[in-house]
Amino acid sequence: MPATQANSKMRLTRIAIMRWLRHRKITVCICAVLAFVLIHWYMQSDSYLIEEFTFPLPGATTKKPWSDFFFGWIFKSTTSPPDKQLQKYVNYMAEKIIVNFTVIRNIDSISVKKFTLYNSGNEDIPFFKWKLYFYDVGFVGFNSFPYPRGLPVDNSELLIFHEAGNLYSLQPTDQFVPFIHRGDTLEVVYDTYGPHVSKYYSFPNWFVSCEGCVPRVLKCTVGEGLEFVGNFSKREQLKRSQDDLMKPFTAQDRFKRNSAVRNTRKAPIHSVIPTPLKMDGWEEDSVFVSPSDWVVNAQNFKQEGKLLAETLQLSMGNSRKNNVISFRQGHVNFTKNSNLHTQEGYEISIDPKAGTIEVIAIKPAGAFYAVQTLLSLMKKEHGKSRNSVGYSFPKTKIVDAPRFEYRGLMVDVSRNFVDKKTILKLLDVMAMYKVNKFHFHLSDDDGWRLEILDFPELTQFASNRCLDPTEEVCLPPSLGSGPFLNLSGTGFYTATDYKEILSYAKSRHIQVIPEIDVPGHARSAIKAMELRYKRTKNPKYRLIDPDDRSQYKSAQGHTDNAVNPCLDGTYEFLKVILRNLYDLHKDIQPLTFYMLGGDEVAGGAWEKSPLCMNLKQKHSLHTYHDLKRYFFRRLVHEMEKEGMSFGLWGDAVLDKELNPNPLEEEFKGKVYTYSWSNIWEWRRGSLAYKLANAGYKVVMSPATYFYFDHPYEPDPQERGLYWATRYLDSHTAFSYQPDHLYWNRGTLVNGGEMTDTVLCSGGCPPLTEPQNIRGLQVDLWTETIRTPEQVDYMLFPRFLAFAERAWHKAPWESMKDAVKRNKKHQTDWEKFAQKVGHKELRRLEEKGVSYRLDPPGARFSASILEINTIFPGLPVEYSLNNGASWEKYNPEITTKLSHRGSVWVRSTSFDGQRKSRIVCVEES
Repeated sequence: MPATQANSKMRLTRIAIMRWLRHRKITVCICAVLAFVLIHWYMQSDSYLIEEFTFPLPGATTKKPWSDFFFGWIFKSTTSPPDKQLQKYVNYMAEKIIVNFTVIRNIDSISVKKFTLYNSGNEDIPFFKWKLYFYDVGFVGFNSFPYPRGLPVDNSELLIFHEAGNLYSLQPTDQFVPFIHRGDTLEVVYDTYGPHVSKYYSFPNWFVSCEGCVPRVLKCTVGEGLEFVGNFSKREQLKRSQDDLMKPFTAQDRFKRNSAVRNTRKAPIHSVIPTPLKMDGWEEDSVFVSPSDWVVNAQNFKQEGKLLAETLQLSMGNSRKNNVISFRQGHVNFTKNSNLHTQEGYEISIDPKAGTIEVIAIKPAGAFYAVQTLLSLMKKEHGKSRNSVGYSFPKTKIVDAPRFEYRGLMVDVSRNFVDKKTILKLLDVMAMYKVNKFHFHLSDDDGWRLEILDFPELTQFASNRCLDPTEEVCLPPSLGSGPFLNLSGTGFYTATDYKEILSYAKSRHIQVIPEIDVPGHARSAIKAMELRYKRTKNPKYRLIDPDDRSQYKSAQGHTDNAVNPCLDGTYEFLKVILRNLYDLHKDIQPLTFYMLGGDEVAGGAWEKSPLCMNLKQKHSLHTYHDLKRYFFRRLVHEMEKEGMSFGLWGDAVLDKELNPNPLEEEFKGKVYTYSWSNIWEWRRGSLAYKLANAGYKVVMSPATYFYFDHPYEPDPQERGLYWATRYLDSHTAFSYQPDHLYWNRGTLVNGGEMTDTVLCSGGCPPLTEPQNIRGLQVDLWTETIRTPEQVDYMLFPRFLAFAERAWHKAPWESMKDAVKRNKKHQTDWEKFAQKVGHKELRRLEEKGVSYRLDPPGARFSASILEINTIFPGLPVEYSLNNGASWEKYNPEITTKLSHRGSVWVRSTSFDGQRKSRIVCVEES
């Protein structure tokens, strides 16, 4: 073909093509088709669609395809990954995001905190609507609350949302960066109400998710070690406020504190905790009880005698003159005009010459406590023959009875579940130390823990915690429980479990007092009953007014946790609960005492409830205090029909001026109040006396002495809350004087000296009705407690100091001269500490109790290392090489150390399996 002809054809073709392309619609369509093809190819490529995360070895590089540079800036800035890939990005974030949490400063009741999120992997994270969940028991963004549209984080295109209670989420906005590149770090700074001065005020098991995704726990936050939480070393991190005088103890500080107790090599002879009322005739002479020739004769108290016989491996036998431990019912000779609770009294006579041990008791409980005393006195020994093993008991006579009828332990199993095995172990130890009331806190905002057959939703739903946006499977996570059902947030006691606990307690003369907390702290019940209403459409047991538009926030950050006192369904619900409890108890331990709770109802609750507006008008009620009073009066009338006593937390019966509401005559003697809030600066220190004088029975449970959810020391490495006091050790609990409230001055909350002005800021009325002070109680709230070992750690050994005060009134408690009183108190403390260190800690180990090992005190004196412990006898170790090896410390060997620098010291359990926190002492 000639060239001119070919060129002519090509020219005509180009002209045709150009004319065709001039049609705009066709041009746009072609471009769109090409773009779609290219986009589809790119999104199916390995650079965008990550089928499986595979990471190169350290030092290796990943070559980016040219498509990342060509299309990445277009599509990743405007498009999220397809839904089917979101889970893989969530998984990647959980595995590779590294969290570092730090408290920046505490000032003026505000804590400023920061956490960083570091992408430690080898992949970039494209933009998608992820949510990172974390916990904080402070109120995040307190001054901005509520913030339904989110709380901005320093213009970083991130928002914090309040999910529920102490659960918050961090979410990106649409303006967030297109990638979190490998090696990138996001920084989140926020503030909360209340100080944060401890590592264990933080929580594990942060997690990430997105809509339609399965949540994943961030790997770096798993476990109780909380390695992602930074150190507390600066003053602004350690102090709760600018005027806080508390500081962590150094090894030298602790040595000085411990030096008040002489480090003897053995316990006082034949020691018993709690100390008996009267002990005579301690001598070296003793009775040797051999299983081969001794018997137990217990015609009057068969169960108690059988317990002792089984423990000593003795047989039960009839009356005989010698080689017998006999039990009989009879009169016990107490001091005249004694205020003791004599019905639990007993007498023990151990006579080596006659070869007898005699127990006299008024009632079975007294016989049981006599057995506990004998078990404390006994010492396992070999007889005359090496093959003969038995028990020796010292020659003595003991007369004993408790000072209070109520000696209690409250365990909160709602915030974090405590398994049945741990509860039974606690009952065993309570019995050892003659504590006779188990206050079972079975419900709260964070979980319902008892099976109620009439309301399966309470356990099928409200005993579970997980991430469930529909709130049809579980309550939301809280307090480090994570997004799944297998951690500390989930669990309940079946009816069979509960009956087993009742039987176990009954055999140990412990009364179980169940608590269903209302009207506040009731979110778990409210949500369960709303789910029931949703399923059945029957409003009979609804606990809220659906038209209530009230806004409030509880002390724990909940905005929907108060049952409505103006709704008949509330009372119908509680009647069913009470009937179920009555049935559970009736054949084992009849229910005679029911705890209603009543504490910390948030101000503002029910204000905009139409039902309550009508009720207030009908009954001339004006405030939420009036509504609370109406609520409890109506409940009392319902319960009074069953002939029961009931309990309330102290603030449930106070008006807005902190004065007790008048108690109707018909209910006097039936209403117990638990006086827990005793902060002098808050005008609450004298509430126990005010309540008693108003006619209420009072159980004293002062937070600054008996709230064992508080730390043992003012140290950032110690677990616990610290709203009432910065620390609460065994010595503090031992020092409480229940008969003289105003002698328990303590310090100000900031550690400063208490003044008379502050002491009596809420009034200092005398106690005019002393018979209304019924006893003492320890409270173990579980916000920071997630494992059985942590339960043991927070309770023991300071529980022994509580048991001593609840049972035994020491002579120094009545001394008016403060100087003499303090001197005698110190002598008594020294004896008590010797008993604990040389004897009782071993007994706890035998029971499987993982008690707290107090870190030792240490100092150098003329190059001689000196170490002591709060409880003499506890083994200690030291290391000269930063923990590479450890040596046992012997206080009787004073060897000069040539070592210069730091020495690590720690205490150990007697079996050597557990160690205390390590502390450091310097030799310059």
